[in-house]
Amino acid sequence: MAGGDFSKRISITAREEMGDLADSLNGMSQRVQSKMEDFIADKSRLEAVFLSMFDGVMIIDGKGAVILMNRTLKEFLRVEQDAAGKKPLEVVRNIEIQEIIDNVLNLNSRFESREITVLIHPAKFHGMNQQEEKTLLVHATPVFREQRCDGAVLVFHDITELRRLEKVRRDFVANVSHELRTPVSTIRGYAETLLEGALEDKAHAREFLKIIYDDSDRLAKLINDLLDLSRIESGTLSLNFQEQALGPVIDRVLTGMHQEAQRQSVQIKKEIPADLPRVKIDETAVAQVMFNLVENAVKYNKKGGSVTIAARETPRHIEVSVADTGIGIPQEDLPRIFERFYRVDKARSRELGGTGLGLSIVKHIIQAHDGKVTVESELGKGSTFRFTLPQNP
Repeated sequence: MAGGDFSKRISITAREEMGDLADSLNGMSQRVQSKMEDFIADKSRLEAVFLSMFDGVMIIDGKGAVILMNRTLKEFLRVEQDAAGKKPLEVVRNIEIQEIIDNVLNLNSRFESREITVLIHPAKFHGMNQQEEKTLLVHATPVFREQRCDGAVLVFHDITELRRLEKVRRDFVANVSHELRTPVSTIRGYAETLLEGALEDKAHAREFLKIIYDDSDRLAKLINDLLDLSRIESGTLSLNFQEQALGPVIDRVLTGMHQEAQRQSVQIKKEIPADLPRVKIDETAVAQVMFNLVENAVKYNKKGGSVTIAARETPRHIEVSVADTGIGIPQEDLPRIFERFYRVDKARSRELGGTGLGLSIVKHIIQAHDGKVTVESELGKGSTFRFTLPQNP
């Protein structure tokens, strides 16, 4: 059995009384070999589970050196080097992780849970080369052997996206509260003024009622936009896709915008090819997209300006554009223009009755059609919004 080979067997070559001992040793050798095979199989299964976990795991020995880091944790922290045998601070430049390990190894804490922020420095890891910030929830516990601490196990949960969504929710609630409060306060203030005697002043009473009407109309638009956005983002909005020609859909929108364009002294032009292929769309949803884009192009235009609605066929898509000769959008605002409640000119947007949700609704509807929406703009010269709709196969 030298060298740990438990497959060797003892042959009976001498005395007969050795037979029982040889049988016993052979049986013991078989049992030991079977146990070792089971141990190796269990170890392989444990390693497979450890390496394939979605959570990051780090195992530390009694001296505070890394024994193992699974693949998930290396991807979390962009660790390319072999971490075995090194101190955690040598591998991950984060003092909080080292503090957690020290606390657990020194038995200052039998179980420690802490939320930490890790700044991941640029590294060419899986093609990523930009610095980013991750939020990790770390659970750490000591490992005991023979009544003494022999190491620690740390489990890392990546909660970056969860914290981002919580911030989005908080910002959304704050924005909604602010947007609702403004028209409600205006309506209440002018209504109180009328009740306190201004109703008898016919000239001012009519002006106050017009303000109340406009703000209630704005409030209704905001609520409708919020409901639309909520249904779209939650996936509860049911789209009825049917093969349609885009021309009639665009014509209906332009008919509805005719009076507003005349009031603003804006000319609307249409450049839609007669042979434009039909597309499979939800007519109501695409009409809403067109209305939002054309309405913005008219509202934020100049007196005597123009809006051009065009469409063209590409190899895989139908591309629709809405171009205006208006005030334009600063370059620094373009990346955020499709965010909820984001306004370039907040005062003018509210004055014109904008809710700050129209472009966000446009983006979500086009994405639901497997298309994309983009914008190009030059300050003082105008903007062009484009969206694509896939052609029928």
